[in-house]
Amino acid sequence: MKNCETNSTGSILAYMPEEAAPPRKNGELQFQEPWESRAFGVALALYEEKHYTSWDDFRDRLIEEIAKWENSENKDEDSWNYYEHWLKALERLVVETGMLDKRDIDTRANEFLTGQRDEVF
Repeated sequence: MKNCETNSTGSILAYMPEEAAPPRKNGELQFQEPWESRAFGVALALYEEKHYTSWDDFRDRLIEEIAKWENSENKDEDSWNYYEHWLKALERLVVETGMLDKRDIDTRANEFLTGQRDEVF
């Protein structure tokens, strides 16, 4: 078992730096599409189950993904979606830590999109 932080996900989210904090409306987390809440939940569940050693492992990747978009010459405010960056950071995390490889992610995403897989798990 990996040596993981003991911070609760609630306290982690409350103290995320502004550039990486999830969108909120009236203090409540805001999701526009079901996949956004699923991606959010997967990142938290993997942390709570100690599949990565520090929340910073995820948060740093999220900040990097947001910075890439901000520094892109092709960025368009209409194309901004916080959870697309969240998902990219999550995919990087699971690949870079060896939980899944990129081919597994692509296969599962395709199965979900084509209806061959109707569960997220």
